[in-house]
Amino acid sequence: MMLLCGQFFANAQAIEAGDRFWDGSTLFTVREIRMGNIVYMTDAIGDLELTLEAWPEKKGKYTLRPSRNAEEAPYGADFGTHIDYISQPDNKYLIIYGDNDTVAQVLYQVQPMQDSSPSGLWYNGALVYSASASENGSVLNAMVEGEEHEFLLAPVAADGDLFEVSSSLEVFVNEYEDALYARRIRQDGLDVICFYNKRNILIGAMELTQVEDAQELNIQKWMALLRGEYKSEGGKDVVIDDFGGSYNGRPMPFNAVTFNGMVTGVLDFGSDGPYLAGKVEAVPTQDGLQLTEVKMNEGEPWYEKTVSYFKLKWTGSGSRFDFTGKELLTGVLHSCDKALLRVMRNAILAQHGYVFKSKDLKAYFEAQPWYKPVPGNAGIQLSLLEHLNLQLIQAAEKE
Repeated sequence: MMLLCGQFFANAQAIEAGDRFWDGSTLFTVREIRMGNIVYMTDAIGDLELTLEAWPEKKGKYTLRPSRNAEEAPYGADFGTHIDYISQPDNKYLIIYGDNDTVAQVLYQVQPMQDSSPSGLWYNGALVYSASASENGSVLNAMVEGEEHEFLLAPVAADGDLFEVSSSLEVFVNEYEDALYARRIRQDGLDVICFYNKRNILIGAMELTQVEDAQELNIQKWMALLRGEYKSEGGKDVVIDDFGGSYNGRPMPFNAVTFNGMVTGVLDFGSDGPYLAGKVEAVPTQDGLQLTEVKMNEGEPWYEKTVSYFKLKWTGSGSRFDFTGKELLTGVLHSCDKALLRVMRNAILAQHGYVFKSKDLKAYFEAQPWYKPVPGNAGIQLSLLEHLNLQLIQAAEKE
């Protein structure tokens, strides 16, 4: 998935002396750059070697060359095969190609970082994990419905941001068991841990928090999808805020219905609201919200939809999906269908004036008053948060 975004995020740059790369078992350090284009790296004791040659005037492109003591090429590749150096806001790595341009090996770059071991509270869009130090790294633990969630992050290097992910005990739930490695990133005001699978796809993220109550955070995250200005089908102004709103200028209180701290997707408008009464499922749409009355038993997470529904049309001055540039999109994407996810993902680019080739996206965004296309797409730069959100949306689309 990350390679699909290369035109925006894979800003190729040169490898430098001191850079370190990890192949899953061996940590290589670049010892020197010879003649300006020969990259020589070894493991800690110098037994294992890798030598790359940079392509002339092609930043990020290398060729695998024989090393001093190497009799055969590593990873089942051949000497002379090409290598890409991918440099993204949240991840840097080498791709060594084998026969027929298949990927023979990926080596992840380890970035030096002070105090890299996670500590404190980490929120993943559903649970708040508490991180504590152990002999093998950091243990992250959370409780939900009497079930204990726990996993271990073991640093690949003492001062690096790269971690191996493993289960601590079989009796505990490890929701990141599909992650091959994790990175801690502190940049642009963010402090996040990103989890990647063996295909180098971002499959989850956690952000540092000071709030212990996961339910409070879950409600805030979900309400970011809903809040804004709308019009009802009858032409009345509707405003939805974090914990209430208004209908035609009159206060419209409601509460988010939760179960064991998790958001159910239902709003409770009480018995005497000016617009709606009772419990209503709220589903984000491309152009606003759909509110469907539901039957729900007290203290149960499931509900039955009725045939009564109401549509709200977005009338805000900015993008319907402006929150994608303000919130880390963890824990909320499961409530969105693929069509909506596609629009959300492209809304991140549209905010920067991206010019779309797809006819439906072009028509949709050109109809938005806030959309201002730019002369060319090559100069578009996304923030780290936007970049992470784009990847999280893509991962949700593939589920």
